[in-house]
Amino acid sequence: MTKKRQQYKPTMLETIISGLFKGIWWILTLPFKGLSRGKRGGISVKDRNHLAAKRNEIASILQGSQSSIELRHAVSEADKLVDYALQLKGYSGNTMADRLKNARDYIDRDMYNEIWEGHIVRNKIAHEHEFELHNSEYKEAANKLLKYLKTL
Repeated sequence: MTKKRQQYKPTMLETIISGLFKGIWWILTLPFKGLSRGKRGGISVKDRNHLAAKRNEIASILQGSQSSIELRHAVSEADKLVDYALQLKGYSGNTMADRLKNARDYIDRDMYNEIWEGHIVRNKIAHEHEFELHNSEYKEAANKLLKYLKTL
């Protein structure tokens, strides 16, 4: 026969002391939790500078080019850069679409919709053989993606 084990119930004093130590531990670890960066991870200064440099590089292509091939490439590069930023921010997922869905609650709704619109254009460029837009539409799609990077 097995005996039933009695469950231990802490006394009121033990509960208070335990709570006190948990509170002290929470306060001590607070600076290391990155609470100033919100619920998701922050981006280091080095990564911010990298994102800004690449964003400016893409923006200069958009301003100076009338080649649809270069503009299509700029949309793809802007999309990759946004995906990289989402990864840096700590959003999980196997694809950019997954990461973007996980970021939905943390990105302004209008900005979120613009990122999706730019990403849809990028997907059509990548997956539809004869997909063509006017150059101004390629520029608009890339600028929608780059706009998010300015907010980081």
